[in-house]
Amino acid sequence: MKNIVKNATRHLVTKAYETFAANKSDISVISLPGEIWEFENNVITHNDYANTFGTKYDLEMVLLESNDDVYEYNSPENIRCFNDNTDIPANYVQKRNNVKYINEILGANHVKQLKSNNVFAWFDFCGNPTSHNIDLINTIEGKNVTYVFTFNTHWRCDTNVDPIVYNIAKEHNKAFAIYARIFGWAIAHKLSIVWAFEYISNQNPMITICISNDAAVIDNNSLKMIKISSEKKGNLSKSTAVRQYPTIKQKAVVVKRDLSAVYADVKAGVNDSTIRANHNISGGTLSSVKAWITMGK
Repeated sequence: MKNIVKNATRHLVTKAYETFAANKSDISVISLPGEIWEFENNVITHNDYANTFGTKYDLEMVLLESNDDVYEYNSPENIRCFNDNTDIPANYVQKRNNVKYINEILGANHVKQLKSNNVFAWFDFCGNPTSHNIDLINTIEGKNVTYVFTFNTHWRCDTNVDPIVYNIAKEHNKAFAIYARIFGWAIAHKLSIVWAFEYISNQNPMITICISNDAAVIDNNSLKMIKISSEKKGNLSKSTAVRQYPTIKQKAVVVKRDLSAVYADVKAGVNDSTIRANHNISGGTLSSVKAWITMGK
């Protein structure tokens, strides 16, 4: 793929996987390869290298595709018909017995049914931030994980956008709203934000966010990058022209009500339900406060 920024982002995800895979005896990987399959090829190559020259580990890979045409082109049946056709990106991956390719919409059950408790997921949705997709973060219970989310930030606010994301976006912007929503869940599950930044892919503004509770990934400073602005970027209800955004700088948030007591309770470790009841605030506002604290507010 010749998109420089997307290639660089894919390389970053691969670096995170290599860090995550170190010193593990088994790993489950779940992703959405679409038509590219570069990350999936890199995972297979890493496993081959480890099993040949390094520390061996068992790999399970579950790949999902909801588009029937894309699935049919990359299906195991089609791969077998063109066994030596290297033009099919899925060829190298699909030959492996430890790879499962499924024609379904990715859901929580796919993650929960993975064999290993060491789970690396690239949820490369590239679409709207729906509740269904964001809530995949709640599949981490009892697992050592690194999850990478990718969403479009040029969405029009229709009914499938997560309502908390929508409400935060009205006060700030779409990228910050997605970041704040995921950050709120990350705090609840004791996960760390490894990176969060916007980029342009094929003329579409996107956001990628990596969350993890894996010590090796969290400690790898070369993976860390948080560049999300809370500054408002125009009317939420209108589709704005796509443009290349300048380098994003963190700026102070203008708070329209006194949230100092909320800040104090969050920093003191008071549980979410108590904070919301005591201060009469929504879950979206609480997520925003937590994100502001992390960004140095």
